[in-house]
Amino acid sequence: MTHSNIDRRTALRLGLGASAAGLFVATGGLALADAISSAKIDGSPEMAKGVQKSGKLRIGFSNGFSGNTWRTECLTSMQSEAKANADKYDLIVVDGQGDISKQVNDIEDLISQNVDALLCIPNSSTAVVPALRKATRAGIPTIPFNLPVEGENWTAFIGTDPKRKGATTGKALNGFLGGKGKIVALGGLPGNSYTADCWAGAQTQFGPGIEVLAFKDASWQEDKAKVVMADLIAAYPEIDGIWCDGGQDAAGALKALIAANRPLVPATGDDYNGLFKLYDAEKEKNPKFKIGCVSEPSWEGVVALRTAVKLLSGQDVPKRQIIDPILIDGSNYQQFMKKDLPDGVFVDTLLTDEELKKLFS
Repeated sequence: MTHSNIDRRTALRLGLGASAAGLFVATGGLALADAISSAKIDGSPEMAKGVQKSGKLRIGFSNGFSGNTWRTECLTSMQSEAKANADKYDLIVVDGQGDISKQVNDIEDLISQNVDALLCIPNSSTAVVPALRKATRAGIPTIPFNLPVEGENWTAFIGTDPKRKGATTGKALNGFLGGKGKIVALGGLPGNSYTADCWAGAQTQFGPGIEVLAFKDASWQEDKAKVVMADLIAAYPEIDGIWCDGGQDAAGALKALIAANRPLVPATGDDYNGLFKLYDAEKEKNPKFKIGCVSEPSWEGVVALRTAVKLLSGQDVPKRQIIDPILIDGSNYQQFMKKDLPDGVFVDTLLTDEELKKLFS
């Protein structure tokens, strides 16, 4: 497989569209090595102060949970990055298993191990704040990524803007429905701030004719979303659209409609391959079926690692690094869909097709 680098301006000239620029080429090949450098990452004017560390570094990563394939891709990418830089640092990974108390204990344990920097994907935007504050006071740079943390008791943040993403998907769903219809909404882990912010952004884009029948947590897991949606189908005879912040939830919900012999309706999600494959297979049979998806790059953890290394080399970095995600809909999904790879793949990734096949076989 040949991997090509393509910047956004070149992509526009080739007719791929701004949404595909920097990450994909028409042949389906990922611009792997340059995906990060080609992506648009908006750095805040406020800078985080670097600290000079000598010798081999120890970087801790508190993963809030590892229960879906996005987390698997993210961690695998981080481990590959760490392996390529094994002479510079060791990566120490702990898994909170979806338990907020365990994650707090994990972070405190990493502090007691005197790690040089601490990365985390928080299960809660508030519960981890005291532990991160403790790390910061101990002189340990803290870098939450993917899911935001409240306040300023951290060194640098890397991720997408969930409110902006929610507004984008909300606008898409509202447009698909012509500003009126009955919808259900499915979110991620119970209580997570990312879903809350996405949903808040989405609701700003709904017309007065949009009626929200129910909002349910589905933990970003396809099987769980299918069960949740089956209950919603039983409760509501008319569902015109499905808002989700995760493609796994959307795919599970749509499969529940299929199982109930109900027509497929417009849905939102992210860059979950199973959603694109489902759309490709069912769109001709379901004329009202449309998708509006915004990617969540599984390489955010690699950006976080590189940010930690920069900080520990004495370089200042932007306190907030907001990734501009890809918009994927019926007009361009074929540029991203990977028919020969499992549903669980997230396509905005640094991993090659061969690595993804091995990872999810």
